[in-house]
Formats: sequence, C-alpha cells, structure tokens
Amino acid sequence: MKQGNEQAEFKTKIKHWLKGHGLDYRWVAGQCGVSEITVRNWMSKKNIPPLKQQLLEQVMVHMPESAPPQNPPDAQATGIKVTTTVSLSIQLAEENYHRLAEHAASRNTTMEAVIIEAIQQIIDSPAPPSAPQLRSCKIILPQT
Repeated sequence: MKQGNEQAEFKTKIKHWLKGHGLDYRWVAGQCGVSEITVRNWMSKKNIPPLKQQLLEQVMVHMPESAPPQNPPDAQATGIKVTTTVSLSIQLAEENYHRLAEHAASRNTTMEAVIIEAIQQIIDSPAPPSAPQLRSCKIILPQT
C-alpha cells in the first residue's frame, strides 16, 4: 500500500503546485500528451504512470513557484499552430507534416532533427529583449 500513499501525496503536491501557478488539468494533459479526462482519472482514482509522474516532477522542479508562467496569445499561420507557456507545442496540418517528412527524407535525417536544427537556429540568433524564454520543449508529431 506504500505506492498508493506515495501516489496520494504526489497528487496532493501536484494540485497545490498547479494552484500556485494558476494552471489546471488541461495544462497537465498537454504536457503529458494525454486527454484532460485521463488526467482527471489519474487525480481521482487511477495511478499516474511512472514516466508521466517523472515528467511532471521535472516540470515542477524547473518551474519555480515564484515565477508563474506567462500565457502569451497563440500564434497561428496556415496549417500551423504554436502555443507557448513554459513548453512549446507544435501542431501541423497533415500537408505540412508530409512536407516536413519529405524535407527530412531528402536530407537523410529525421523530422525531429530538422525541427531541432530550426529551433537551434532561432535560439542562436539575436532575440529581441522582450522575447519569452522557454524552459522546456515538447514536440508531438502526428501518428502515421
């Protein structure tokens, strides 16, 4: 039963941490790549899977209580949606996903490597002083 007590304590810790940061279960769902209903089930009756718990622990460590996240407006372009808080989520329209896959294949690399390279170029370029700094990054590519 020790694991059950540890889960209960961790869930309580998450709830307090989310409240302190003005975040909700929807935000947790986005970080974990699951639905909000799944998170609600974790928080009420099911155990949080070990890998998801580790992810949440890391996010909680790297985002201190004293610095609540800013929620800038979503940026949108045709077939691309980018939402930033303390993470980066990219949703590509199917056409753009396939174009990215073709680009990666023509360079004999992975889509992840192409995205990482593009992000690194942005990071290495001089940024305006008002640019937000991301503390973590998560990229979810559509299932094929």
